[in-house]
Amino acid sequence: MTNKYFIGEFSELTGISKRMLRHYDKIKLFSPIEVNEDNGYRCYSENQIVELDKIQFLRKLGFTLSSIGEILAEPIGLNDFVELLKDREVSLTKESDDIKSSLLMTNRMINLLEKQSPRTFPSIHKLLDWERSITMTSEKQNKKGAIVDLKELMNRDMFMEKIEEILEHDNNDTYHFVTFDIDKFMHVNDFYGFEVGDLVIQNVMSLIVQNMKPLLAESINENLIARLGGDEFSIFLKNSDTQKVIDCVEMSLKEIRSFEYSTIGCGTTVTSSCGIAYGKKPIHIAKLKDQSAKALIDAKRNGRDQYLLVNY
Repeated sequence: MTNKYFIGEFSELTGISKRMLRHYDKIKLFSPIEVNEDNGYRCYSENQIVELDKIQFLRKLGFTLSSIGEILAEPIGLNDFVELLKDREVSLTKESDDIKSSLLMTNRMINLLEKQSPRTFPSIHKLLDWERSITMTSEKQNKKGAIVDLKELMNRDMFMEKIEEILEHDNNDTYHFVTFDIDKFMHVNDFYGFEVGDLVIQNVMSLIVQNMKPLLAESINENLIARLGGDEFSIFLKNSDTQKVIDCVEMSLKEIRSFEYSTIGCGTTVTSSCGIAYGKKPIHIAKLKDQSAKALIDAKRNGRDQYLLVNY
């Protein structure tokens, strides 16, 4: 005979609060086996614990309650579930990158302010100007040319807005969304300090820009490059040849790998990974960007220092 429990007992048994159990019932995600019509007491079955475990497991993976309901509503294939997990991975990676970017900025700001003499609080304008820039402590240039001024690159919001404007005038065009990310960049900051980390970002970005120039020059107003934050950079290309994109990406990765980082104070080889998403109308830029991020994550999962191309 299956044991039955009132909501308080079931809450203690499962570790899920009574309030949350009521909420699950309200949104029709997980309901008691019966509700007493006279007193409203909710009664749960011991057999329901397995179902509740599934919900809690999916919550730990970061799925929303509404998406959990959809997942559990009908059987889902392994491949479909893996794709759902990869979508979650993209979202969680972005959140993690944003947090790491904020943490780096906070640590750098502390480092800067503690070196101020006299120890007076600078103006907000000065702090903002410092935050937008990266100070070079070396005149060393990479082997292909000048260092890129990161202050001149678009930020994430402007980048996405410009792309939306381009897509509004689409005429059966094709698009590539390319995302670069420095491998194990936190290691560089932790072991060599922020100033060296800044130099690594600037030199890596310079190599990317210089190697992608042939593609960017094909349409100056519609081929765009931006620093999305931290050590992540993205490029949007309209009507570019896929093989040319691959060639430029491969050359970028090669030169990033072969740069002499010891000349800027970094005692380790730096590499980058890249995700390339290719698509055409009907297309949504957020989806194309996510596909590029997903390809980047898979490239890192496959061993880093490589690229992956996916069709959207």
